[in-house]
Amino acid sequence: MKFLLTIAVWIVTACIVLFFFIYRGTQRTETDHTQFSAEREITMDITTTFATAKDPFALDIGEKTKGFSVLLDGKKIYETDSGISKGVPLELKAAHIADGKHEITVNASPVSDGGANAVRIRALENGIVISEETQWFDDGQDIVAALRFETGKNNGQQ
Repeated sequence: MKFLLTIAVWIVTACIVLFFFIYRGTQRTETDHTQFSAEREITMDITTTFATAKDPFALDIGEKTKGFSVLLDGKKIYETDSGISKGVPLELKAAHIADGKHEITVNASPVSDGGANAVRIRALENGIVISEETQWFDDGQDIVAALRFETGKNNGQQ
């Protein structure tokens, strides 16, 4: 009798686990189809309170050292050797961004001027701000500022 009860418990447990995996797989397939939707165009607006230039103390080993660069999801989309001007907004368009979570990263080597430095990063969709953040840094510190945002939840649409 105990043997039959043990087999019955194992069968019920196996059926529950099997049902769970079948149901979970069906639900995942349905959501996969809704995640692939139209791509969007995001505009990035970056304003700094500092000017950038090449690092005068960097080793010259044949590689180009950049004073300012912008990455979107880990891919470099803007880079300059000549630097950027203080307080002048830099506007970048990133076409063909799929719905989902994204990250803008700003790397800079500011010129030391004795004050704190700030970077304001804004992500806009159709002219509407979907995410914005200002990050502050101490004087002389290399800048690595990041902004995470998400597209596809009716952002920028009325």
